[in-house]
Amino acid sequence: MLINIGIIFKLISRAIFPRKCIGCKTYDFWICEKCISKVPKSFENTFSWSYSIFKYQNKLIRKAIWLIKFNKKHSVLNDLEKTIVENFDIFIKKNNLKNKKIILVPIPITKKSMNKRRYNQSTLICKILIKDKEDFKLEESFLKKTKNHSPQNKIKNRATRLENVRNSFGVGNVEKIKSQTIVLIDDVVTTGATLKEARKVLKTSGARKVLAFVLAH
Repeated sequence: MLINIGIIFKLISRAIFPRKCIGCKTYDFWICEKCISKVPKSFENTFSWSYSIFKYQNKLIRKAIWLIKFNKKHSVLNDLEKTIVENFDIFIKKNNLKNKKIILVPIPITKKSMNKRRYNQSTLICKILIKDKEDFKLEESFLKKTKNHSPQNKIKNRATRLENVRNSFGVGNVEKIKSQTIVLIDDVVTTGATLKEARKVLKTSGARKVLAFVLAH
């Protein structure tokens, strides 16, 4: 009889490190589907070209994102996957992008954050979105972090946020960027300074259209 080592390891891991929903304490979830359905959707978008799923002010989604970013619990995204995909479909229809070639570009993080976290949460969101999608492509080389600025979440002043990310992005594979439809992917947007700066450098490099899809606003 064949033994699935992966399943056995998962069962052992869950027994030793049980997951409990941050909302209702149900086992085997960081945030269960029932609690996700109660999180207010974000009907406000920083820009006409951006789309956000959740309201970041909600304590459940805020805690979920903090688990991903600061506690190395990237598996939280597995619980959010269905909602992420459903909303991306809405985003695609809203922007008339159905059946069109789209390049997903994650907002890069600083080297310090990558060394500490070992993953970019925006890249993980991209990987969810490109599953079984021939028209979607993940491209991490298009946008590069060129300076290790202070974390945006620690800066309250809008003008300071704008200055903090100014000239913080560079581009790669410029020839491939030209005439492309690009969707920036990020986890949280507040003032929109990061998205605006990233969009600017991609548009300057010849991208035909640059939109943004974000987990929370």
